[in-house]
Amino acid sequence: MDYQVLRNELKEIRNWIFDLDDTLYPPSPEIYEQMAQRIRTYIMRVLNIDEKTASVVQKDYYKKYGATVHGLMVEHNIPPEEFTEYVHQLDLSSLRENPQLKACLNALPGKKYVFTNGARYHAERVLKKLNISACFSGIFSIREAGYIPKPAEQTYLKMLDTFGIKPQESIMFDDSPANILAAKKVGMRTVWISSNVTNNRYCSVDTKDFCDYETPDLTTFLSSLFLDKSA
Repeated sequence: MDYQVLRNELKEIRNWIFDLDDTLYPPSPEIYEQMAQRIRTYIMRVLNIDEKTASVVQKDYYKKYGATVHGLMVEHNIPPEEFTEYVHQLDLSSLRENPQLKACLNALPGKKYVFTNGARYHAERVLKKLNISACFSGIFSIREAGYIPKPAEQTYLKMLDTFGIKPQESIMFDDSPANILAAKKVGMRTVWISSNVTNNRYCSVDTKDFCDYETPDLTTFLSSLFLDKSA
């Protein structure tokens, strides 16, 4: 990657928008498994089904609706707040601070935001655990989205409107190809964080078709923006 070219291409960016899980921290099997198990447990309880069936429902709703909670709302009229409160009661002890990432976030020109399909208080807990809460000017969670998750275009437009920002001055970082493609369609620059093996497996299109940049590591990408020209 030509870092000088990259810096020139991003010089108009004033708004840096980050997904939360598997983007601001590396993919964590511990957190993923906790969340998946709590989703299955919740589905088992409210739909009175066994775990195997609950797993099928979880995956089907995620694929069809973009988030399991939205599928439960549409198909079963489940209160979304109840779901998100239960599912996001997670042990975050596996997360570690990344001082280099924090320094990069603080050095970026303009404002930083979190845009997540997760619960707001989950985002707040994660940012606090990573010690980067003060880096961000706002959080747009599934609640602010009216429980209509990424990659719905209306949710991106609502996020932009909520923060009062222009897509052409914004860049989106996400580990989901579908979410990145949606960001690109509404006019944002995009960076695919490609370290999520699960999302990699479901990526069937060429990178150039859905993102402007690709990196397996957010910190490395952001660090490149501050390298000397001779680097």
